[in-house]
Amino acid sequence: MADLALRDAVRVRLQSILSSASADVEEYLQAAVECVGALVGIEASFTLSTVLHGHPYTVATTDRDGWEADQIEFDTADGPCFETLFDDAKYDGIDLRSERRWPAWSTVAELLGFASAAAVGADVEPGQKLVLNCYSVDAAFLDITAVERVQQFIDELAFSLPFAFQLAQRAAEVSQLQEALASRSTIDQALGVLMGQNQCTRDEAFGILRRASQNRNIKARDVAAAIIYRYTGHHPAPPPPFRSKPTPGQ
Repeated sequence: MADLALRDAVRVRLQSILSSASADVEEYLQAAVECVGALVGIEASFTLSTVLHGHPYTVATTDRDGWEADQIEFDTADGPCFETLFDDAKYDGIDLRSERRWPAWSTVAELLGFASAAAVGADVEPGQKLVLNCYSVDAAFLDITAVERVQQFIDELAFSLPFAFQLAQRAAEVSQLQEALASRSTIDQALGVLMGQNQCTRDEAFGILRRASQNRNIKARDVAAAIIYRYTGHHPAPPPPFRSKPTPGQ
């Protein structure tokens, strides 16, 4: 049965991270994984993995020990996270002190000081899955309630990921627009300088700038910046800040 209070707490926390993140999806996932323990009330190591180009990959982790345990099962293609990623399995209540299904992974995990583990996954979309590997130094993950709370977290995280991708795409588009505005502003300033220095038209000034760019194999914006500095002793003035149009409801 879903814990509605936990669901709401996870949603609020993920929304807060999304709102303050730098629109980098990996940074978002890292920040999300770092808050798992506090949200589900379990002090443990957590790693988040997915499949990239056909291979398992740990995209976020709370600590080095969890990451090292993951790499053993990925290197051997044998372990609960690996099977959850590729076979849609789910493994909870793994007692590392007696586990023998995945000998290399369980041995290393126990040597790292872990006593129990779990691997829970959630689909982001068809063909894309996130898996949360959970490691505890005590028997925390032998309690099915603890695993269910972790499952709720990964379900909410997987649901939020498409929104994180959309924000990252929007940020990339805004960055490209800002770059275009900066280039245009610098070129416009350089054209004004050239027109004044050469007593020529704007088209003639642009021809001078274009030839200099082509002859030196340098971007027009960089040539323009050099022209401005050469004749004025100052760097190009920055363009006015770009303000994206607010979406409906904002």
